[in-house]
Amino acid sequence: MKNKLMILMFALLLSGWQGLAQTMQEDLQYLASDELKGREIGTEGEKAAAKYLAKRFKKIGLEPKGTNGYYQEFSVKPQYNPHARVPVDTSKAIEGRNVIGYIDNGAPTTVIIGAHFDHLGMGGEGSLYEGDDLQIHNGADDNASGVTVLLHLADWLQGKYPHNNYLFIAFSGEEKGLWGSGWFTKHPTIDLSTVNYMINMDMVGRLSADKELAVYGSGTSPAWHPMLDEIGKELGFKLKFHPSGVGPSDHTSFYLKDMPVLHFFTGQHE
Repeated sequence: MKNKLMILMFALLLSGWQGLAQTMQEDLQYLASDELKGREIGTEGEKAAAKYLAKRFKKIGLEPKGTNGYYQEFSVKPQYNPHARVPVDTSKAIEGRNVIGYIDNGAPTTVIIGAHFDHLGMGGEGSLYEGDDLQIHNGADDNASGVTVLLHLADWLQGKYPHNNYLFIAFSGEEKGLWGSGWFTKHPTIDLSTVNYMINMDMVGRLSADKELAVYGSGTSPAWHPMLDEIGKELGFKLKFHPSGVGPSDHTSFYLKDMPVLHFFTGQHE
């Protein structure tokens, strides 16, 4: 029942995405604005986005749970890619930061809720844009949408469901290869043995009219499939189950640490 309440909450938020509250619109618009120039890890735009998220966490009332306040800074040395459209200096490490906040209910277990906030910057590897010029990739769906939902779940969960603590992580470096989530699972700021499960949201802003929702990781706990199936029927969702806990988003880092995971996804760009 406890897990069902959590998943039901996510489903309700996703089904109501089209009717954004004003604060959700403000979060989405700022994170996807030209001012941040695509939020690529290691850029001033990524730093500005992280600063904004830390301020939002503080306003919501989350406890700082990084290694430096809300921030967990890390550095990764990129590998040479001969096909890269945007040259990368592989002699220097790229610095990034996760933004981490916590609701401490004094519970024995913790639920991790995550979404990456970095995007592709001016394009390059991973971009679907086929033009020769570089353009700002705003990343409204990928993944300002997931971060916006994360912020408002954090706000909504204050004082509710005290049977778990809640750790909220906005990851950086996902687009480069799950850098931020991989760093966190190697250098956790809480005891990972207390984690009940991890929920990841990546590209949740394109829910179709028939409410088709992809759910990855449905096979990582025996509780997920029957629970989600019931919720889907109650809310009229067309759920597409993917049992594996491995995929191209941050839930993978946690599944590889033997945690049950779920990853919500409303559809790929065309």
